[in-house]
Amino acid sequence: MKKPIYIGRQPIIDNDKNIFGYEMLFRSSNENFANIVDNLSATAGVLENIYDMGFTTLMSDKIAFINVVPHILNQEIMDLLPKERIVFEILETSKIDETAVSIIKDFKNRGFSFALDDFVYGKEWEPIIRLSDYVKIDVKQYSKSEIKEILLSLKNYYKIKFLAEKVELDEDFKFYKSLGFDLYQGYFFQKPSVLSSVSLDPSYAILINIFNAFQANTDIKQIETLFKMSPELIFRLLRLINSVAYDFAMKISSLNQAIVLLGYDNVSRWILTMIFASNKSNKGNLGSDPILESAIVKSRTMEAICNNFISKNLADKAFLAGMLSFVNVVLGISFEDLFKKINVDFMISNALIGHKGKLGELVEFMEAFYDSDYFSANNILKKINPFATINDILKIDSDALMYLEAVKKSGYGFSNLI
Repeated sequence: MKKPIYIGRQPIIDNDKNIFGYEMLFRSSNENFANIVDNLSATAGVLENIYDMGFTTLMSDKIAFINVVPHILNQEIMDLLPKERIVFEILETSKIDETAVSIIKDFKNRGFSFALDDFVYGKEWEPIIRLSDYVKIDVKQYSKSEIKEILLSLKNYYKIKFLAEKVELDEDFKFYKSLGFDLYQGYFFQKPSVLSSVSLDPSYAILINIFNAFQANTDIKQIETLFKMSPELIFRLLRLINSVAYDFAMKISSLNQAIVLLGYDNVSRWILTMIFASNKSNKGNLGSDPILESAIVKSRTMEAICNNFISKNLADKAFLAGMLSFVNVVLGISFEDLFKKINVDFMISNALIGHKGKLGELVEFMEAFYDSDYFSANNILKKINPFATINDILKIDSDALMYLEAVKKSGYGFSNLI
């Protein structure tokens, strides 16, 4: 199911007014504000949308500041992030105790950086200050003389960078620069903006089943079987691989390759991020989107045709081509634009765009077959394999449809999918 995605972004600049990084902000619409009820869901939502939109699109080569409270870091959803480009902002409302200090120490040792958001000094914050790389001071909370005093006292004890937040005038920027601030954020440079894109929303039930399968160390073939019931999830997995965090040079030719390339742990954490970010509104079955139902049937049919009449070595690529042949329709974009978003094997993209190669012949056949143009379909089929008949394909397609219906009735129970 197609869904709009949003994320807020505000630049952070240095003393020369060059962009140093961006604070990434939770947004649930194109309105430039957020009503945050649950910190974990908000942080997971920011991460989910960063993975979907891509690091390069959102940040270019800059640093991302992401709001968190310490206990969220323990939810195993952060390890997908490129640590050299991430600063975790510890919210001023965070509970600071020995557990929080221990969590932050652990992530510092992994190579992540930390900032203190809207900092107000308190004795309980001292261990955290020593672990921090940045301190953000809301200049609206204090007089200029108080800010000068705070900055001088902290600079005497801590080797960290100081960021002036909510700077609204250029003359204020010059003043805070003269005090010794290193970074700045505020309306004088740019208000937060809301960026939007379109993604696909997988079934909540499928997310839960896949995550549980990972936790049970299930065989990858069975994991694949679960993924194959969600065109949305396959598309988003390919988008994740195409993001800056996973800038692989190789082209993806199969679902198995995509999962192995990212690794069990990373895919599991990515699934968990989507679970935490979900509002659980999409718990329903596949019947809610007939286009994506068709993608499942078509991809299984193409896979089976390869296994029976072309080459088993082509089956994985055929399955992926079948899935992707509907994704561009759901997103409302061309194949050319789709393949700018995901990094798939040229054999797949060439087959879908120009019907090239053996896989292209199969794509062309499927188009004629589903248009009920059996005369043209039969001519193409004879080129693919002279011994295959339209009746053979009707049987394969019927089996794929029956499989889908059986799974829908089962409610996506894992044992029923394998």
